Amino acid sequence: MGEEVKTDNPPAVESAQSSVNLYADAERVSSASDTVAGQVVVPQQNPKSPAEAGDLRPAVEGYDRFATGELAMVCSNYELGRIHNVREFRRGSRQAPKVVLETSTGTVLIKRRTPGKATAQHIAFSHSIQNHLGDRAFPLARLVPTQTGQGALSFGGFVYEVFSFINGKRFDRSLPPTAEAGRALAYFHRLLSDFVGPGAPVTGSYHAVAAIPEALRALPARIQARGLEETANNLALLYDQAGLRVREAGIAGWPRQVIHADYHPGNVIFSDDGIRAIVDFDSARVGPRALDVANGAMQFSVTRTGLDPMAWPVELDHNRLQAFLGAYDAVEGCILSKAECRALPWLMIEALITEATIPIAATGRFGQIEGSTFLRMVDRKAVWIAEMAEELIKL
Repeated sequence: MGEEVKTDNPPAVESAQSSVNLYADAERVSSASDTVAGQVVVPQQNPKSPAEAGDLRPAVEGYDRFATGELAMVCSNYELGRIHNVREFRRGSRQAPKVVLETSTGTVLIKRRTPGKATAQHIAFSHSIQNHLGDRAFPLARLVPTQTGQGALSFGGFVYEVFSFINGKRFDRSLPPTAEAGRALAYFHRLLSDFVGPGAPVTGSYHAVAAIPEALRALPARIQARGLEETANNLALLYDQAGLRVREAGIAGWPRQVIHADYHPGNVIFSDDGIRAIVDFDSARVGPRALDVANGAMQFSVTRTGLDPMAWPVELDHNRLQAFLGAYDAVEGCILSKAECRALPWLMIEALITEATIPIAATGRFGQIEGSTFLRMVDRKAVWIAEMAEELIKL
């Protein structure tokens, strides 16, 4: 699933965002004083906002787009050579426009960061993680430095990054790539188990956020969806129940380390032989590794068939779930404890409900899907996970 949406919200949902920390909550980078770890962010003289860079272009399918002159301003700060082709790249966050440039020096992806994830502290932490992993041959898209050797460019309150573009395949739901995804997450955790980078990483998660049940109960009136009250109340109760089960498993005492915090098929690029790259470290933070494992296992074992969520299979795919978790456990130093295993189904429920609640409360929709319909699907799936918890723990 992996949908990400952010708009203006009422206090309850703003509180949920702050607690879940899907979006950084510090001030945006906008001046030369906002620098961390050797000028990770490079301010531009005479900064201009995207609106001043040329004509703003309307969003397509909900995806923001670069202004007509914005790319030229960004490219002038990089050594990209002659540009042969430009194409929009509509994946990931709809508020982070991206384009792919084919140039004489290679193919790159240019991204404007989602504003809430553009703090100097957050960028310093994210970039240090990528550099640490890259130095250890972990598969990822390398950052392309600016002309002055910095990792990102800032002007007009916005931050831009350029990455080497990785061609590859999408997740095809077969068992080999599912196992590779579990194995890659384990190596990610192992390589970062004792990593302490610059900046100030956020530490929130989708677990036990008091504002989520509040937002759920307010949803029917907020999005004017008649007949949704029972579903919303069921999800609020189930979210609280899941949080209690996770606390009983002892999450408060588990070791904390760097986690990806947005591990799903859309952020993994596959090849015929395995994984070419893990991408999008904007949400990286510090927390128990089980948060990643539960969300990743759930994301790689759900099945979407067609455009109607109510027609999607309610159950998780047992074979894929077992492949993901088995491959994770098989990496030296990454065997899950019995307590973590007991918590996984309940963490899946918390992740599933949180991921749906925030964008629907903000926009009334989950991507292109009507919010009330999507919530009913989430309710069916969350109930199934709860009923099958003991069986899932055995996997």
